[in-house]
Amino acid sequence: MYTFLYEEREEYIVDYSALFLCVAAFSVFFVALAKAGFGGMIGSLAMPLVASVSDIPTAISVLLPTYVVMDLIVAWSYRKVVPFSFVLPMALSGVAGVFIAAILYRSVDVRYLAIFLGIMSLVIGFKFFVSQLVQKKESVAAVDPKTRNWPRLIGLNGASGFTSFFLMGEAPIQLFMLPFRMNPQIYVAVLVWFFCVINWIKIPIVLSMGIVTIDSLWISAILLPIMPLGIIFGKYINSRIPKDPFYIVVHMLLIVLGGYLVADGIIH
Repeated sequence: MYTFLYEEREEYIVDYSALFLCVAAFSVFFVALAKAGFGGMIGSLAMPLVASVSDIPTAISVLLPTYVVMDLIVAWSYRKVVPFSFVLPMALSGVAGVFIAAILYRSVDVRYLAIFLGIMSLVIGFKFFVSQLVQKKESVAAVDPKTRNWPRLIGLNGASGFTSFFLMGEAPIQLFMLPFRMNPQIYVAVLVWFFCVINWIKIPIVLSMGIVTIDSLWISAILLPIMPLGIIFGKYINSRIPKDPFYIVVHMLLIVLGGYLVADGIIH
């Protein structure tokens, strides 16, 4: 299955140095906290951060297995508040984006993709704060979650599935989700379940590509005990932060994420 993606599999030989292990361990904790507390957000920094001390295939091979385990745990913890009818069409669009990314994997320059995602994140974040300063209120009323703008839904969530294959980038889905102004717990539940579905879809694809190996799985297993600490801390934050401060923090994190992705894309 999925062997149509490549005629030849590539083997990646990696030196798992002490620096690499420290960066990967921090990234796993960081992603767990971000997923449980904010639905991901600056957890997207983990992939380019690990790639900066290795490369993109190595970052995917080590982090993706921890993500799928993490996704199951966090998704289960939010199962009682997730609106499945809302998530399903988003997830299907994201899965389509993953398949397109896998087919175009060799053709995509991750540097330019990172810069594009960074600029998108910066625009979303700064637009929010400018509207707050100028109007002293929300610039746009919350959108009814029952609204189905299909081109927007398919385009942005498909783009998020595509970009997540390389950088776990979340700017497109944030652009889709933020106008709904959902309760923080529901907002996080939607993002967690979306990425849970598309990350599990990636497993047979990356195995077929030869990106995930036995060695990388051992490294992932070593990093797993760090994960519960991040999840517990993230859930604690999410359950105690009011709605308005939550969205202020979300947009601040988008600015941080955008700045990092643009700088990293330019430097590397």
